[in-house]
Amino acid sequence: MSDSGYWQFCEIIERTKIPGPTITTPAETEQVVLEQHTDTGEYRVRPLKTVMEDAADG
Repeated sequence: MSDSGYWQFCEIIERTKIPGPTITTPAETEQVVLEQHTDTGEYRVRPLKTVMEDAADG
């Protein structure tokens, strides 16, 4: 069976990343895009910046 679906936008999520193992390392906030594959139902998360760059490239 071939994979004929596509990734569909679900929502933009803001999440907190903890960059280091210590409590003194400041946390970073990033925006990501949640997408769902129309054929498999699988979800993926991609950085908003990457999604916007891909859209600009056509």
